[in-house]
Amino acid sequence: MRKRNEIDAKTWKLVKKIAKNIKTIRKSNGLTQEDMDELGFNPRWFQRLESGTHIPTIPTLDRLARVFKVEITAFFE
Repeated sequence: MRKRNEIDAKTWKLVKKIAKNIKTIRKSNGLTQEDMDELGFNPRWFQRLESGTHIPTIPTLDRLARVFKVEITAFFE
């Protein structure tokens, strides 16, 4: 995986947008980060995901979409 300084600013802006949307959707589903642990997501990893310091893969976004019962495109809106 490339390091943050190897990825352009436009890409990081998208990563931050996805992170914000994941957090918003999680909260709208009434889930806490602790609940995500119970759903099989490592708490430290999930915190990095929501803070935008970790770039999610497509399979990860697909898994989250199924958990949240949304289309994967919701993370990009």
